[in-house]
Amino acid sequence: VAIDTLLSPDLLLFTLQAIEDSLGRKRDEQWGPRTIDIDILLFGDQVINQPNLIIPHPAMPERKFALMPLAELIPDGVHPITGKTIAAMLSECTDPLSVEKLGAGR
Repeated sequence: VAIDTLLSPDLLLFTLQAIEDSLGRKRDEQWGPRTIDIDILLFGDQVINQPNLIIPHPAMPERKFALMPLAELIPDGVHPITGKTIAAMLSECTDPLSVEKLGAGR
């Protein structure tokens, strides 16, 4: 999802976590299974490194499941740290996991 927002990155994170909580997200285990997980991958060209929020998402370059939909939205978007386009990052991604786009009827 791509959005335009007047929220600050911190307030957007708070809002997204409230949505996750309302959908039953439990934060018991850091890498455990979750009902829903909403990440902020990019916030314009901002680079943020705080204890509770790192933007761009640090694992994005290694995750095909994040890069593929992002490349559909903004293939020419530029990663503010690497300077690479999202399309280039996807083409360089070595993530072996399969990613499948679901049809509109699902």
